[in-house]
Amino acid sequence: MHVLVLQGGQSLEHDVSLRSAATIVASLERLGHEVTLLTIGRDGRIPPSLLSCDADIIYPVMHGHQGEDGIIQALAECTGLPYVSEDVTTSALGMDKALQAAVFSASGIQMAASRVLRRGERIPDDLFECGHYIVKMSSGGSSIGIVRCDRRHLQQALEEVFTYDEWALVQEEVTPLRELETLVVHDNRDGSTHVLGPVEILPSSPFYVYENKYSAGNRVVMPCDVELDADMKETIRYSALKAFSAVHGSLYMRVDFFLSGGRLLINEINTIPGSTPTSHFIYLAQEMGGLDRLVQLLIDSALARHAIRSSLRRTYG
Repeated sequence: MHVLVLQGGQSLEHDVSLRSAATIVASLERLGHEVTLLTIGRDGRIPPSLLSCDADIIYPVMHGHQGEDGIIQALAECTGLPYVSEDVTTSALGMDKALQAAVFSASGIQMAASRVLRRGERIPDDLFECGHYIVKMSSGGSSIGIVRCDRRHLQQALEEVFTYDEWALVQEEVTPLRELETLVVHDNRDGSTHVLGPVEILPSSPFYVYENKYSAGNRVVMPCDVELDADMKETIRYSALKAFSAVHGSLYMRVDFFLSGGRLLINEINTIPGSTPTSHFIYLAQEMGGLDRLVQLLIDSALARHAIRSSLRRTYG
């Protein structure tokens, strides 16, 4: 097939996107597909060639704003081509941590205590008390613009995060902490859904942010070696499926958790996971038989989803 891979964009994770796309392009070429790689610049302007490309399918590998917030998915919908990504609504929801929190809460999925504040809003007197807070963009990626602070330095942390986003999510720091990640993959050919993982992340520093997220210093514990009892592994996989369903997932997403003692809390979802050589997506793919098998499955599933929706449109208008 002829696959149009999209990389770059105006996100703060532009450079990570280029590295992720290189991994996906290499996989597609090993699978025998013809690949056209299209770079969207840091200014976010869409090259006209995107709309005139004769590709069979679009494969977005863009992180953060413009890639995971529904914008590029909406453009893909306008082309009439299938695309390897969650759809517009699920993508937009995946980028809005405040909405995620509301959806997960309504679905009975536990999260750490959190509160959303807007730039210019004073810190409320009834803000939950905890030892340390994690402050991050409400609608941003999972590693840039994250600050750990105590109550005394909360205003300073908010001001730093507000340089990136209009809204900030203030979250309880969970301790002691284990970070676990899963990948949920839906096969639209037969309706089956697979949960891969969990893998456990042992970061090179206690606080896992952009500076060490994409370094080789982190250690990833593979699913077969993660020290969890069978009941907890099953609970994690069930919770990942529940989160996928809550946001109406239809293709794939990473679902991340915190484990503190016996308390399992969802951290966030990621609808276009990084696929750099050190990304956990690569490790999770091993459970599906390797990256190439997973990439081909995602293409086949995206094609099936497109065919199903096209049939429904023809039937019901």
